[in-house]
Amino acid sequence: MGIVSFHIWRVRKDTLTIPHKVDGELHEPNVKVTTIPHLVSIEFVFALVMTGLILMWSVWVNAPLEGAANPDHSPNPAKAAWYFMGLQELLLHFHPTFGAIVIPALALVVLAILPYQRFDMQAEGVWFRSQRGRIMALAAAAVALILTPALVLLDEYWLDLPALLPSLPTILSNGWVPLAALLLGLIAFYEVMKKAFGATACETRQSVFVLLVVGFIVLTVIGVFFRGEGMALMWPWEVMG
Repeated sequence: MGIVSFHIWRVRKDTLTIPHKVDGELHEPNVKVTTIPHLVSIEFVFALVMTGLILMWSVWVNAPLEGAANPDHSPNPAKAAWYFMGLQELLLHFHPTFGAIVIPALALVVLAILPYQRFDMQAEGVWFRSQRGRIMALAAAAVALILTPALVLLDEYWLDLPALLPSLPTILSNGWVPLAALLLGLIAFYEVMKKAFGATACETRQSVFVLLVVGFIVLTVIGVFFRGEGMALMWPWEVMG
């Protein structure tokens, strides 16, 4: 709440609203208004609508409590809540230290420093920056939808880094090595997208962000619907059966 409050205060203090001209389209000039009622009333209505939707969801969707956990008979597979399944899927492909700590920590650090990067477009407040930025976002999403399952299948059935690098400890062979490969791949993606589209740094950073978000969503879907007994890859109907 403190960070959100600081963010809203800075946005209003710096008057970061839609600029006069973006992609050749004229927008309304910046007009300062009072916080009450203009901002508060919109946020209050939004909060009421979201509360109503959550209440309806809780009434319609059954979520019963199951029996007490029995440590002698753990479920198979033992899956985390759906919103943690992306991280649990990472644990299947990386050393636990990297899947549970290093990679999430890196993601949080990147998200924290992203607003402080230099912006090369006057497009604050405009989603996806420009027409070219929107095309790049779609391209990045398509790459993530194809590449993420391909990498999961590659690691599941063919690639075994600890076996290929037996002289290295697993924290290197299954931690630093795949992480370095992943970071190099992101750098290559950044450079290719920037040169292929003649894009600005803002648009290219946005495409990398979309790539990572869609990739994480795909990992979550795989963990929820495609992991069966022993966390083996299965078709959804086999998992449910």
